[in-house]
Amino acid sequence: MSNGSCFDNEFDIVELPDDALPGINELDGDLRLLAEIIGVRQAIRVAQVFNGTAIRIYGGKKWVRRHRDRCARRDYDSGNYTGVELARRYRVSERQIWNILGATEPAEDERQMKLF
Repeated sequence: MSNGSCFDNEFDIVELPDDALPGINELDGDLRLLAEIIGVRQAIRVAQVFNGTAIRIYGGKKWVRRHRDRCARRDYDSGNYTGVELARRYRVSERQIWNILGATEPAEDERQMKLF
């Protein structure tokens, strides 16, 4: 809100003052779930941007899995854990730990565009 207007942003989001925000119990369905995760103010902002459009959010598991794999690799390389201990620690099978440890991370070539 650069010059006092409620609509001074690229998405025309109305920035509600605290006393105009609904309570979380006033929200329904997925909007309520979203508010429980990111807060009411941010959930209302997301709702204004997408304005009734059905959205699907993919990819969360990919980033969590990538982080888990890096941590498992780091723990194994430290020499403090066996494959069995890592499997228990990361709640995967021992076979999956060996798959993780045997995989190589793809090299990022900054000049190469991603297709997907």
